[in-house]
Amino acid sequence: MSSITLPPLHAWANYALPARANPMAAAKNLMVFHPSPAIHHHHYHHHHTPSTPTTPKLSLSFILDDSRPLTPPAAARARESRLPPTQHPVTKERKRNRKMTPAEKRAARSCCVEGCTNYTIDRGLCFRHGGGKSCSMPGCTASAKHRGLCWKHGGS
Repeated sequence: MSSITLPPLHAWANYALPARANPMAAAKNLMVFHPSPAIHHHHYHHHHTPSTPTTPKLSLSFILDDSRPLTPPAAARARESRLPPTQHPVTKERKRNRKMTPAEKRAARSCCVEGCTNYTIDRGLCFRHGGGKSCSMPGCTASAKHRGLCWKHGGS
C-alpha cells in the first residue's frame, strides 16, 4: 500500500477565506435572539457586515457570514406588534375535523350534475359530464387514457 504525499499547507492558502473579526469580541454588535417571544422580546442591533451588496449570494463568504440578522429588525417589530403578548407565533387556532359518515363521504364524491350519482373524476364532474382530461392531440375530443393521449393516439 502506498501513501499519498500532500502539498504543504501554504499551497492551499490562496483558497482560504479572508480572516474575519471574532463576532464574540464586540457584544454590542450582536443580534440577541430569545426563542420564547411570549416571555422575552427580540433585541436586534445593527452590525454592518463585511459582505458588500456586490458579494454574490451563492458565494461561500456570503453564506457563512452570520453577522447579519436572519430577520430584518423592522419586520420583527411589525410581527411582534400583531401578536398578543401571551400568544406564541407557532400556536394557531385549528378547527377540529370530525370524521365524515359513509353517506357524507359518498355524497362528497358524487358528480355535481343534478341527478347524477356517478363518482367525480375531475373538477367535481364524472366522466360522462366532462370530468377528466381530453386527448392532447389537436382536434381530438376523446378522453385521455394514458400520458395525456386517448387510445387512438397511443394512450392505451
